[in-house]
Amino acid sequence: MAIHIKIGAMAGEGAFVIGRTLGKTFLRGGYYVHGYPEYPSLIRTGHNAYSLIIDEKPVYAPRIGIDILIALGKDGVFFHKDALKDDAIIIYDKTLVNIEEFQIKDSVRKLAFPVLQILKECNAPVLMKNVAFVSSCLAAVGYEKDILIDIIKEEFKRKGEEVIKLNTLVAEKSYEFVKKEGIKVSKTIKLRGKNEQNIYITGNEAIILGALAAGLSFYAGYPMTPSSSALAYITEIGEKHKVIVIQPEDEIAVINMAAGASFAGLRAMCGTSGGGFALMTETVSMLGMAEIPLVILVSQRVGPSTGMPTWTEQGDLFQILGAGQGEFARAIIAPGTVEQAYYDTAEAFNIAEKYQVPLFILSDKFLSESAFTIKKPGKVKIERGKIINDESMLKELQQFERFPRYKLSDDGISYRTIPGIKNGQHVTTSYEHDEDSFTTENFEKRAKQVEKRAKKFDLLRKESFPPDLYVSNRNGKKFEPLLCCWGSQLNILLDAQKMLDEEGINVDILHFRWLYPLSEEKIKNVIKDRKLIMFENNKTGLFSQLLRMETGIKPLSLVTKYNGRQFFPEQIVNLVKDILNNGLKDYYALNDEVEKYEFFTPWRYGL
Repeated sequence: MAIHIKIGAMAGEGAFVIGRTLGKTFLRGGYYVHGYPEYPSLIRTGHNAYSLIIDEKPVYAPRIGIDILIALGKDGVFFHKDALKDDAIIIYDKTLVNIEEFQIKDSVRKLAFPVLQILKECNAPVLMKNVAFVSSCLAAVGYEKDILIDIIKEEFKRKGEEVIKLNTLVAEKSYEFVKKEGIKVSKTIKLRGKNEQNIYITGNEAIILGALAAGLSFYAGYPMTPSSSALAYITEIGEKHKVIVIQPEDEIAVINMAAGASFAGLRAMCGTSGGGFALMTETVSMLGMAEIPLVILVSQRVGPSTGMPTWTEQGDLFQILGAGQGEFARAIIAPGTVEQAYYDTAEAFNIAEKYQVPLFILSDKFLSESAFTIKKPGKVKIERGKIINDESMLKELQQFERFPRYKLSDDGISYRTIPGIKNGQHVTTSYEHDEDSFTTENFEKRAKQVEKRAKKFDLLRKESFPPDLYVSNRNGKKFEPLLCCWGSQLNILLDAQKMLDEEGINVDILHFRWLYPLSEEKIKNVIKDRKLIMFENNKTGLFSQLLRMETGIKPLSLVTKYNGRQFFPEQIVNLVKDILNNGLKDYYALNDEVEKYEFFTPWRYGL
């Protein structure tokens, strides 16, 4: 019964507020919700849109076809009218929009919503139009307004009873107007019962919550879309959880502060996007040489360089893989779902500390800023590896003696101490060193330290997560190749799998969330002899190349998208049908969009 509601407005006019409020309202009524904001890198004048999918079953991705379009101005109609379904509804601001100016199919029903008139009758400020549009949408889908009234009371409690009463009045008047008009969507949404078990959070929020569950105590970041919301969220809740949060002068300071905090024994993390990470690479090398564990969030956006800062792409994999000079172990994890964002981030801290390596959480704009419905996540296990913070475990050091921080060991992992621990003194630098941490250029000692650090590659392969296989259990026509992806694109494939199931076509999905280093044995044990069709949100198939480099496995076909948007489930469904009818090609690029216009420059279209 999935219903797609899209809100379109000029930047700063409230599209995101309306979308998030509707999402929260439907969530509390027992539904699964997915929300996704799209916007140009402008504070004003650009066009903003928020896609909201409501379903009785879990839902993971936006759709192309729109059931209800809420247009706060002309741009809201112009940018999205071509994506309206045959039986869709447009709710538009009667004062700002002359609907006759637009070519819209006759089957689409149009509701001229007199929002300014309603606000005037209520003696309410224009700011409250967001509540009016939320309420009008609820009426159109036949959803009770009681939950919205509860949310109004919660949101405006700090502003006083008069503000609550005024917002409530606006909501009631708007609801009554739509009901009297008699216009409603073909798929109604009835209250299913209040839900207090599920929450509605973004990927970045889940990453931060996973870090907190794992014992995060230091976070550094510099604002850079789309990692900025992670910094904003930990800033908002960090003090409550006794986390030190710092926004220094640039990304170079960010990673160095985080490295210092980790060296000092804190569970530390930093966050950035590709452009900011470019400034961090020198310190990544230092982490490898000094064997300092650190969790680094990199949320990808369109590149190269500034690219399209507020749109999504999976183009930074090789940047992360090759960051820093020399050879040293690192791990890269790319969670797919918001649940994985929580639990994989928590596990990232364990892995980073056990093997004393930099560990990268590789997200992207789509996962970082999408909001998903999940059950409240639980506790996680904390493992800190070979760390000594009790002086009773250490022998007394003699004059000029240092703790053997880089002692050679069978597993390649040396014990580390926390600064201030008696008899744990040692030197940590970016220079090559002996077992006792002294700088050295001795060839034999250098070779042994390289071999010691290299043992971590095998350890990480043993630690690696095998790819996850999502098998269709329906009876229908079997699609033999595995649809394969990594990171956030799992969400789109899961929704496509559900849609194909309903049409009697069964597809299985293979998802990689552990990207490096890869275990050939673990991967082949999962895929058996099946062939792969790889879906990547980039042009050249970066993970396909890495998979072949690491394991020799070459996908049968590569499907890419690189225009700034993630895949849509409908695109996957149509492609699978095309392959069944016409056979498989080596390469597909799915860049065609129904919404073809540029959000960045509405003025080009006379808006």
